[in-house]
Amino acid sequence: MYSTSQIKVIFILIDGIGELSLPQLHNQTILQSLSLPNYNLIASTGLNGIMDPVETGLACGSDTAHMNIFGYNPFTEYRGRGSFETLGSGIPMDLNEIGFKCNFAYMDPITKLVHKRRVDREFHKWGMPLIKAIDGIELPGFPGYKSCCVHATEHRCAIKITGQNLSSRITSTDPLKDSLKLKEVVAKNDSDEKAVLTAQIVNSLSDAIFQSLKEHPLNKQREKEGLLPANIVLLRGCGSRLKVKSFKEVQGFNGFMIAPTAIINGIGQSIFLDIVKVKGATGDYNSNYDAKADGLIENIRKKEYDFGFLHVKAVDDAGHDKSLDLKQEFYIRVDKMLERIFKGLEEDLDEYVICLTGDHTTPIKLGDHTFEPVPFAVSSLGAVLIEKGKRKENETKVLRDLVMKFDEVSCAEGCLGRFSGAEVMGIIRRFKESLGEILGKF
Repeated sequence: MYSTSQIKVIFILIDGIGELSLPQLHNQTILQSLSLPNYNLIASTGLNGIMDPVETGLACGSDTAHMNIFGYNPFTEYRGRGSFETLGSGIPMDLNEIGFKCNFAYMDPITKLVHKRRVDREFHKWGMPLIKAIDGIELPGFPGYKSCCVHATEHRCAIKITGQNLSSRITSTDPLKDSLKLKEVVAKNDSDEKAVLTAQIVNSLSDAIFQSLKEHPLNKQREKEGLLPANIVLLRGCGSRLKVKSFKEVQGFNGFMIAPTAIINGIGQSIFLDIVKVKGATGDYNSNYDAKADGLIENIRKKEYDFGFLHVKAVDDAGHDKSLDLKQEFYIRVDKMLERIFKGLEEDLDEYVICLTGDHTTPIKLGDHTFEPVPFAVSSLGAVLIEKGKRKENETKVLRDLVMKFDEVSCAEGCLGRFSGAEVMGIIRRFKESLGEILGKF
């Protein structure tokens, strides 16, 4: 009925998945406390484990986690986060340019204390004139160097600098916590002449942005209304474009990505995955999950693809916002999205490997990334549909362990054990090969 060439891969990654136990949930995690039947179908019909996205004990970012999971060593290949944000925001980059992942923030003009690193998650509804004001702003004292700025998501933007002898080996202006002073950019190695020059250029740009924004009529009006102005842009994670082989060359899959979040979109572009844009998919709390499911279904059916990656951002935002209600809400919305994917593909003749996991934990207790491993499950659509009574039982169910629920504790009891993100694609390939051997008997 099937051959391995007819088995495709669906990879669903929930950004910021995983929690610590919470007293208000009777010392359970959020995943343990919720009814999530479609998460649990993947776990109960497949193989499970827990994954350290980069390495054990490391609290990582989404960028290094995704690189490692896709098979690119972040310790040797990483060139800074800003290039991903820049590419994902729609600014093309070559290998000699630098980009920044940026926040619109509020800084006290007198003390230079950044009191609000994220000025407002609703910035995109009112702040677009500020983007226009700083796009192409001149860099005082550095003729020949140019910058451009585009909106990314929510309060975020991307900024690119073009010019000679630029280096990504510099620090950022971000103080990392509210109510600390704006940082001066310095070279990571003061004997690196390119990095020293670049630091000077970036400090000049930061000053120019502040001078422009503090006098902008929109910010003046907000101050009159008692609202915080967005008067500074935090220049974070300076990066240059990765110089790597394509995902097809590294992993052997012809893949696409659905990821409206700029940084993940940029990672996809950097490894030459096709980027699929889905109307209504925004990368924030307002994203249309039905549209994302339908976009995945439509594209994974295409002959040119045997790998589809779908990224979910809002769970991570809820963790950063320390909101139990929002994290619960979006776990449930993802469960409904999974149901829509299963139903949309149930009549297909092709078989699908389905992988569900995350890129790091973002517990609501802390509001930031932590180092705990994330739950991981891999199954097949056929096995899920058998469990749902939509297909007759066959030997597909051989590829399963005894785990019945998808959560941090249950998945830890799975046969895959604990492993690094670098092993994920190998696990998926071996699962696909084993599934093909089983289905080849029919």
